[in-house]
Amino acid sequence: MINDPPATMYSTFQQAQQALAGQAPGDPLAQPIEEARLRQSRYFQALNTGVSDVARSDDHAIGGPHGDIPVRMICAHRRPHAPCLVFLRGAGFWAGGIDSHLGTLHRLAVLTGCVVAAIDYRKTPEHRYPVQQDEILCVLAWLRRHGAELGLRQGAWVFFGESAGATLALSATLALRDGQQDLPAGLVLFYPNCGGPRPGARPYSQWVWRSYLGDADPDAVPGPVPLRQNLHGLPPVWLGCGTADPLLADAQALADGLQRAAVPHQLARFPDMPHAFVMHAAALRPARLALEQAAAQVRSLFDFPLMETLPS
Repeated sequence: MINDPPATMYSTFQQAQQALAGQAPGDPLAQPIEEARLRQSRYFQALNTGVSDVARSDDHAIGGPHGDIPVRMICAHRRPHAPCLVFLRGAGFWAGGIDSHLGTLHRLAVLTGCVVAAIDYRKTPEHRYPVQQDEILCVLAWLRRHGAELGLRQGAWVFFGESAGATLALSATLALRDGQQDLPAGLVLFYPNCGGPRPGARPYSQWVWRSYLGDADPDAVPGPVPLRQNLHGLPPVWLGCGTADPLLADAQALADGLQRAAVPHQLARFPDMPHAFVMHAAALRPARLALEQAAAQVRSLFDFPLMETLPS
């Protein structure tokens, strides 16, 4: 399926983390933001090993309300009229980009058969809500207008988001619903950070939300905090979260809200996995299996079989 077997596949997150030879995430609470981003970039680079081959990868600059929006279109299999997977990265709204998640993007292209559209939305705290949501909605409109020339199947698309990206996917889908626009076939979300600011949360979590919200009202409708919104009318939602993730409570609360709103959903819990564990899929077996499970959910939304033959 994936042609990037590492020399060692680890069974625990601790083993995979130790193999990174001292690389650690940046900390915007302890470092200037640019220094924290640089350290975070080095950490991401250490995770992006053994990146899968793809048939095509094209960069676009989409004119948006706040300037050009970088978008990368990635396809692993040359077949016409493929569904589109719109990918929204995590990294707390403040870090990362397209290249920071390159391993995940290429693996998703191979595992789903979709054309992956990765959106490099603007970062906080320089840009705050609703800038990120505006840019995502702008790219979605561009994909609708140019889908045929991009080789996309008309109306067949899904959101894939992790952490902050899962939050943005939910918020953007709620905005589409409220605007009576076409919705994705489903949402596939890892460890959504969707509960908003609350007393007693970790200092980092409070900083993330403060940097994202600025002066915005968390209770605004439509608004930036999905768990404070009406969830009725959403498409099917698949949720994945590790049992050692502090955001597991958010994932469970979201699943409970979807249950009350009669939205088809599934919450997959991955034993002993912490936050952002899927980024370790190059060398961490539970992360690889989780990504394969999520990709199978994407394919099921479109009745889309996996192509075993990889591009040369």
